[in-house]
Amino acid sequence: MSLYSRDLIDKINEATDLVELVSRYVALKRAGSVYKGLCPFHNEKTPSFVVTPQRHRFKCFGCGEGGGAARFLMLVEGLSFPEALAELARRAGMSLPTPDQAGRRDEVNRAALFQVMERARDFYIDRLWAAEGAAARRYLAEKRGLGRAVTQGFGLGLAPEGWDGLRRHLAREGFSDQIAVQAGLIKPGREAGRFYDFFRGRLMVPIADAQGRVLAFGGRALPGGDETVKYLNSGETPLYTKGCHLFGLNRARPFIRTAGMVYLVEGYFDVISLAQAGINEAVAALGTALTERQIGLLRGLSVPVYLLFDGDPAGREVPVKNLPAFLNAGLEARVVTLPLAESGEAHDPDTFVRALGAGALSELSQNAPEIFKNWVEELQRKFPDSGGVQAQLRRLGEAREMLGRLTDPAKRRIVRLRLAEFLNIGEGDLDDGGGASAPPAARRPVPPPFRRPAEPGAGEPSAGPRPPAADQTALALLSLVLVHPETAGLVLEKRPDFWPRDQSLILFDRLREAFAAGGQAGLESAPGDDLPEPLAGLVGRAFQAPRDFALGQAEEPARQLLGRLAEKWRRRRQAELSRGIARAQAAGDEAEARRLAEEKDKV
Repeated sequence: MSLYSRDLIDKINEATDLVELVSRYVALKRAGSVYKGLCPFHNEKTPSFVVTPQRHRFKCFGCGEGGGAARFLMLVEGLSFPEALAELARRAGMSLPTPDQAGRRDEVNRAALFQVMERARDFYIDRLWAAEGAAARRYLAEKRGLGRAVTQGFGLGLAPEGWDGLRRHLAREGFSDQIAVQAGLIKPGREAGRFYDFFRGRLMVPIADAQGRVLAFGGRALPGGDETVKYLNSGETPLYTKGCHLFGLNRARPFIRTAGMVYLVEGYFDVISLAQAGINEAVAALGTALTERQIGLLRGLSVPVYLLFDGDPAGREVPVKNLPAFLNAGLEARVVTLPLAESGEAHDPDTFVRALGAGALSELSQNAPEIFKNWVEELQRKFPDSGGVQAQLRRLGEAREMLGRLTDPAKRRIVRLRLAEFLNIGEGDLDDGGGASAPPAARRPVPPPFRRPAEPGAGEPSAGPRPPAADQTALALLSLVLVHPETAGLVLEKRPDFWPRDQSLILFDRLREAFAAGGQAGLESAPGDDLPEPLAGLVGRAFQAPRDFALGQAEEPARQLLGRLAEKWRRRRQAELSRGIARAQAAGDEAEARRLAEEKDKV
């Protein structure tokens, strides 16, 4: 027997804006009276996922999943039906009857767990901004370079030094020791009936789900404290399972849509430091081994993923070991490899942006190789040609192991062909232990991949150099114009001198022509199918994306992106002028050196 009546379930579904709910996870595009997008429950390239707001229903014609708002939330968040219904009722401001059956005790406890985690977060925040948090605030400002706005935006707090400060606070708030233990906030002591706080003397970072509800905490030891364990994280609880969430996703989602990309980093302080630098389109895996659930969350964003891990050997290994997961999911991914710092030590995302700024990261990302190419380059680096036959055999073994982790036969065939070209062997030799191969003299060489010649007058000419890869800030700005056409006048009125001379110019000029011919409405007819990647993909995603800003509120983000482009140009131009000055001085041309120096002062 159902706990809730059919009438109540229907009322909650009808009170839910299904388009708004689904848009949190899927980029939807209006198509007549319905909305379409890529299904979040299976891999697809052509949208077959449809939301019909009039019927309060969704349906995927690819995998067959369908239902109402509660069903969607169950699938996308892994909730039980009562949990999904309770969340929808909360959002709609409706009340549910209190379940009194013994078998529903878990659902009641889960609601209490969310409440106690919220109170714990508030307690930690209060302690950070009280007098006792002065040292922690100095650490955040001086050692981490974090301002008050970012610190408060991420809900950072302080766990006090005492043994049971949080426990006593929660007791005063009416929470039992049992619920605090279940939440992982306190632990039983050696003596019966005694409990102590799990986090003590640590900087606290709340870890939330995609809806912004606190699930767990990360605690960082403060300088001068017990740094035996620098990072201490919540264990698994009824709310939190490691590997099922991406840190910062609830906050980053609108920025990811605007940027048309997402940075994937390892830790929460990487995300927080990037946000301080103005890079808000980042999430953290809270580890280096990505899970299927996290890959699914990334795929649901429908944007390219830029893997940004530490520049040391362990960080470089992350994309290598996770390549099969990205290939299996059909996720476009690129790898940003951080250089060494001046000290010779490896940078991590935190130290890199603090030392060199957001512009340097953006420039590094422009040339980031796709994840398969990175895998090949890392294999060459680990087992170079100078290693002879043994190096070749190690490459073969790694290639076979990676192929064995691909689940789709079609994808396996494509990757096998690419690997055979790289290793200069026959495709059959890549099969695991696949018997004796033909002798080298009899083996036919692997032909180069076929490339269709460009039709006369189509695209770029085959001769001559290709333009550099598109600047990511420029692409984010063009995507913003497509999603928010009211910004077109600000961006497209004339091409600024600082616009990068790269692939993005192709789309800029096309949109400018369309805007000049038909105004904002002309942008919708701007063709994109014949554009090179990533321009074609950007246009396709933009026409499916929901608005991120209300009407009249997108101009400020557009101005910020224009400012970032101008700052990048200034840095590049100053570097060019510095090199010119050095050349003029070396040639003894002091007049030219002075002229260039004066120009540099004006840039």
